[in-house]
Amino acid sequence: DRAIDMHISSLRRKLGDDAKNPRFIRTVRGYGYQLIPTDH
Repeated sequence: DRAIDMHISSLRRKLGDDAKNPRFIRTVRGYGYQLIPTDH
């Protein structure tokens, strides 16, 4: 759904994340999105 893509894009901007070099949200082709665990 395109609405989900727009929300993920907005979250990435707010978090300072980059889709090509993700730190928080990873795109998993054919599945969706995955949160990346942090050390904090």
